[in-house]
Amino acid sequence: MEELLHPQSDSVRRFLRRWYGTSGESAEPTFPKFGNIPPELVEWHEAATSTGMPVTFHDYPVTPAGLERATDGMLVFWIENQQGYYWAVDPESADRQVFDRTNTSDVWRPTGENLEQFLLHRTVHEALLGTETKFSAVVPTEVLESGALSWFAPLPFPPVVNESPSTRWFCSSDVLARVAPPPVGYAPPGQESRMLTVAAAPGTDLLKYRTGLESHILARPRREEGPDEPFEMPPF
Repeated sequence: MEELLHPQSDSVRRFLRRWYGTSGESAEPTFPKFGNIPPELVEWHEAATSTGMPVTFHDYPVTPAGLERATDGMLVFWIENQQGYYWAVDPESADRQVFDRTNTSDVWRPTGENLEQFLLHRTVHEALLGTETKFSAVVPTEVLESGALSWFAPLPFPPVVNESPSTRWFCSSDVLARVAPPPVGYAPPGQESRMLTVAAAPGTDLLKYRTGLESHILARPRREEGPDEPFEMPPF
């Protein structure tokens, strides 16, 4: 995934095309009339719309029509799913640095990513969460570091405020991978371990990535159809 290993201005669009394809029936997003909407944000929404399907599944972007400048001048453009965290950019800034804050604070803190980097990072994060073509394994750290990551190259994504500081991202030519602490209750006692999640677009064969990990792979519950029995996503 060259667009992730060496990001450029069109990386979001190239990644979305790789992961979801494109739709000839997509509608152009409509933005509010005030000036200085960052072009990176316009490009993200246009690229996301071009797929003709949802591209966010956990945290979410503010809709183009909902974008507005706050009294402090900041433009909130991304929100955590429980509305506990907000991400914003100062449209007047030359470097378009992204800041975050909690829902109980007015203090904006730098994330270490500019807008272009952040939007690519979040797009990848949502793709991993949204696909059903994936597996997660709770792997002893020594196993992970001694060979389980040999398929992958690291990605330059720093952890965001609502994930563990030890979270790391990787990719191969056709899949994404994330390493993070295991969810509570999933780590084997007395053993240092990490959770490796490997994810791909539908139709990708993950068999080779499971080699040597079968005994560590977590069972994913089957999704039951029907409005009376909502499916609760597992924590991986």
